[in-house]
Amino acid sequence: MLQAIIFDMDGVIVDTEFLEYHLQAKFIESIKEHDRTLTLLERSEAVGKGLSEIPEIVKKLSGSSLPLEEIKQRYVDFFNQLFSTVDYPSIFRSDIQKIIDFARQHHIKLAVASSSRLEHIQNILTKCDIIQHFDFIVSGEQFEHCKPEPTIYRYTLKKLGVQAKNTVAIEDSFFGIQAAKSACIPVIAYEEKRMHIDQSQADYCGKDMNEILTIIQKLQHSSY
Repeated sequence: MLQAIIFDMDGVIVDTEFLEYHLQAKFIESIKEHDRTLTLLERSEAVGKGLSEIPEIVKKLSGSSLPLEEIKQRYVDFFNQLFSTVDYPSIFRSDIQKIIDFARQHHIKLAVASSSRLEHIQNILTKCDIIQHFDFIVSGEQFEHCKPEPTIYRYTLKKLGVQAKNTVAIEDSFFGIQAAKSACIPVIAYEEKRMHIDQSQADYCGKDMNEILTIIQKLQHSSY
């Protein structure tokens, strides 16, 4: 039986990953110092990565001669400006409420483990009016290395007081899936086909929150 469900946030709870994916491409173009068109695979390299790691990827893809620290500051400013104007309720996967209700009915703990900054996570969950439902919220900025390292997931398991085998993670990115799997947690992928993302390591895949709920219900009544 399930003891806990751990959600990623960007690309799962809210459809921000796809939004950032497009705007990252614009940011790279703004500092790019070569004429080559980036491939879809290259453009997807930063998906699921923490804010502290993205500037290095941007520098590599852009071929920019700007110092890494300057790219980092420009990207942070870009990130803050971008997300200060987003209408989060409009891109909120509201059917998550059905999973929350199911979890509460069956005494399953709920957590969010995201690579994003804690303030960003809390802001989105508050605006979508679901922050009160989570037993634990953790940010990748709390660790030296975030996803695909499993540290954030191992830490979350410890804080929740649950075992990996009795937990399920809901992820969308390759790095997030890899992090959960490295922590020995079964993973449900929130299906994403708009970007070049390898979700093959996930144990299950759902097209939306309703399909994911069906998978969770089956896991709750199995001895996986």
